[in-house]
Amino acid sequence: MALKVPGARRSAPANIIDALRLSREASPGLFWLVVVALPAAEGLLALSLLAVFRGGADAFLSNSSVPGETVERIIPWLGVAIVLTLFMIFMANSRHTVQELLLDRVRQFSARRMHRAIAMLELVDFDDSQVHDRISRAEATADFKPRQVVRGITALIASGFQIVVFTGMLVFLQPLLLPMMALAAAPVLLVSSKLAGQQFGFFHAVTPLERRRRYVGWLMTSREPAAEVRSFGLMRDFARRYDELTDERYAELRRMVRGQWRNLLVSQVSFGLVLTAAVGLLGWFFASGRMDVPTLLTTVVALSRLVSAVGGLGGPMAELSEAGLFLGDQAAFYDQLKRAEELERGRALPERLRELRVRDLTFRYPGAERDALAGVDMTIGAGQLVAFVGPNGSGKTTMAKILSFLYRPGDGTVSWNGQDIAGLDHKALRDHVTAVFQDHMTYHFSIEENVSLGDLARAGDHAAVTGAIEAAGAAEMVARLPAGAATELGPEFGDGTSLSGGESQRLALARALFRDRELVILDEPTSALDPVADHALLRDLRGLLRGRTAVVISHRFSNVRHADQIFVFDGGRIVEQGSHESLMLARGLYAEMYSLQADAFAEEPA
Repeated sequence: MALKVPGARRSAPANIIDALRLSREASPGLFWLVVVALPAAEGLLALSLLAVFRGGADAFLSNSSVPGETVERIIPWLGVAIVLTLFMIFMANSRHTVQELLLDRVRQFSARRMHRAIAMLELVDFDDSQVHDRISRAEATADFKPRQVVRGITALIASGFQIVVFTGMLVFLQPLLLPMMALAAAPVLLVSSKLAGQQFGFFHAVTPLERRRRYVGWLMTSREPAAEVRSFGLMRDFARRYDELTDERYAELRRMVRGQWRNLLVSQVSFGLVLTAAVGLLGWFFASGRMDVPTLLTTVVALSRLVSAVGGLGGPMAELSEAGLFLGDQAAFYDQLKRAEELERGRALPERLRELRVRDLTFRYPGAERDALAGVDMTIGAGQLVAFVGPNGSGKTTMAKILSFLYRPGDGTVSWNGQDIAGLDHKALRDHVTAVFQDHMTYHFSIEENVSLGDLARAGDHAAVTGAIEAAGAAEMVARLPAGAATELGPEFGDGTSLSGGESQRLALARALFRDRELVILDEPTSALDPVADHALLRDLRGLLRGRTAVVISHRFSNVRHADQIFVFDGGRIVEQGSHESLMLARGLYAEMYSLQADAFAEEPA
């Protein structure tokens, strides 16, 4: 259910339609005011001012030998012109002011839709580089691209109203000018569309490069890699990589700008030639008596305003073309939400777990050349403690995430109480699961918030939080912190505290226990603990998991020897299964790995 990836080009009409739709969906009231009503009012005021100019010119140029009479005739026209001009200034300022409100609504709406769409992605989608490109673009442009959308679409609509108004006036004054204006506008519109395509292609092409450049920048500036970067003296190498990526982007930008400059030159020369012909035609009309002086002056003013409006299309078109990827991403987020809603609509809700069954399951990551899992079969009964063991990369964690309903099978089936999960609501299935993964999170919130994130519906249950902390063996660690469970984590934020790897792992386990679900997935839950703490925690595991079904992944074989079932993975397949005793008697891979580990820990003779 990955996000749809756009092509290498978006047309100008597509950008305009998406910008209008996004602005309207963000705030219908502000949209009609800022994008329609105020630009329309400005256009009508401009038409009225042109009509006043025509009347004033006629009054000024009428035959009169008395200056006072001329002044008396034009004063009312001047008064009306001043009033209309003030109204136009007021309308333009109002549009720019209210535009900020629409901008904020668009920014919030687009960010909210992006977050909702990303939340509905399958976990496997995050292994797709194109999905990462889209998410990276959306995050990087979340603040300034909405401004381009709102500014571009309002300016475009305002110019459109001006073009309609002044074109109508020219048709009224001299219809023969209309085909010439259409001819003059054609190269401007064509080149603007071409420039939009070039800019969209550039931003689309450099997205992977930009994502890598931001990653290298993160390596130089963030806390997580700081120790290793300094220990290995990597800063100079990373700076070199960053500069090379920056130069590569600049080279791409220069190529695009050179092409745009040539297109703009052709457009401006064509526009200038047609405009020169139009002015010559006006001169011929006047010289041949087909146009009087007031009409000539009004036509010249209308023509100049029309030229200005047509020329003004370039800026908004450029704004929207630069925002083209943002608009394409927003359209993809919109489609993603619709697909996700359709996918989950009408699916059954799962009952409490009685049996989890896997049959002939196959799974492959996006872009991988071989299956991560193939032909996997297993049955797990409610209340059983099950262990996955095997070499690194054998498929254990992948299988755990499938049983957590974070990955969907490629082929084969996973059944919950005999019902294929393809027909069940996956969000509801995940609500039956709690987990600790190898790549668990430590959130830069308080200790209590870190634990209560496991079940937000019970976030205020302080006693349950304390119980989960104690069950995870983290009570002593929390008691040593400056503010106990209220201690904030993350030194990046004020006085936040850092935790060791083992302490973070205990916190993740406390969060999983606080969630209190019937299916528990523990992927190397004690890998960062010292041997004493590891032994103590795993010794109490059956008590902690009483009444629950549990899947434990561990490379420490002593931790899983008491499991009801042990599944041995190798090369993406289950090669052995059974109890510890039966697997040792079988003298297969499990017995070999167990013996090697036991020998490694055996005390050597003096």
